[in-house]
Amino acid sequence: MEGEERILSTLYSVWGGEQGFMKRGREGILVLTSKRVAFISKTSMNVDVWKREVDAQIKELHRSKDPVRVSKVYTLDMLYRDLESDDAKNLNIPLSSIVEMDHEEKRHGSILRLVVKDDGGSKRYTFTVVKSWIRYPVADPIEYEHVDWSRWIALAKTYI
Repeated sequence: MEGEERILSTLYSVWGGEQGFMKRGREGILVLTSKRVAFISKTSMNVDVWKREVDAQIKELHRSKDPVRVSKVYTLDMLYRDLESDDAKNLNIPLSSIVEMDHEEKRHGSILRLVVKDDGGSKRYTFTVVKSWIRYPVADPIEYEHVDWSRWIALAKTYI
């Protein structure tokens, strides 16, 4: 589906990144648009705004396990600014490069898995919504949310 890009889902406090030997996840915003999946771990968003958005998300996920939610605060302009920053930590995956999308329910939480074409090979990414954190000495998740990724995946597939 062609047309103007729009945000379809914004999830805060997500632990994710590339899978592999010596790869470590990080915290960020998982954004699904009509053209891409972006994982923003370095953003210009104000910390207080981030906390309010996480609190609102927690309430929504307790009512419904559906991770398809659109933030009124995180706009396309903010996404473009974050993706254009010099920081290579932000991940931009065009929907057309996604080979496989699935999810798995584990005892500790729900995991979204993406396999992406990359220079003749492929890269694997996983993402999980975090319920609670330990912040010292480094940020690490200690509890994950149980969400139903099936609607998120179906929505993404309609734009591939």
